[in-house]
Amino acid sequence: MSRARISFWFLSALAGIAVGVGTALLATSTLVDPMQTVPGHPEWRTKRASGTDQPSMYVRAFAARYGLMGLSRSEAIYYHTIADRQGRTLSSSCDYEITGQGLPAQWWSLTLYANDGFLSRNTDDANHVGSVNVSAKPDGTWDIHVGATRNGAVNWLSTRNSGANFVLTLRTYLPTQAVIDGEVPNLPEIQRTSCQGEHAS
Repeated sequence: MSRARISFWFLSALAGIAVGVGTALLATSTLVDPMQTVPGHPEWRTKRASGTDQPSMYVRAFAARYGLMGLSRSEAIYYHTIADRQGRTLSSSCDYEITGQGLPAQWWSLTLYANDGFLSRNTDDANHVGSVNVSAKPDGTWDIHVGATRNGAVNWLSTRNSGANFVLTLRTYLPTQAVIDGEVPNLPEIQRTSCQGEHAS
């Protein structure tokens, strides 16, 4: 076999590998996103097919890549967001207020992840708030401050050292049968309150 033919097959193999890897990454990225917007809650998205016996190839690939949503829907339902109520990308240079109330599940947890998918690398001990530690008002509602500093808040998620942007993941464990069957829960609302020292409009 000539050197030219060997080079041709070698380059063809490299191109095939590159295309295969590229399409696999694309299939599990937000560009081909198997998540759906939660009705009435535009900032939150979920994978309604996760935890079922008939997930699509994209849901299976996404779960394999990120290691999320391995439990069945009767055990846990997950919600994610990268945006506030107005659809603006969550930015570490801004502060936010999350308001909510009891969720239809045995317990829940809201976790903030840095833009690399890991917990923020800081010593604030404020990367999650959940039903076991949230400080609620007498009427059962609660507020969570999201920002680089606590700013006097009782409930706080720290964005310090999380990179330019961050992700919020809400996990609801042992949800009610109505939610499992498709009822939309009353999810928390995320409002931007200030950005780079200026009052948010």
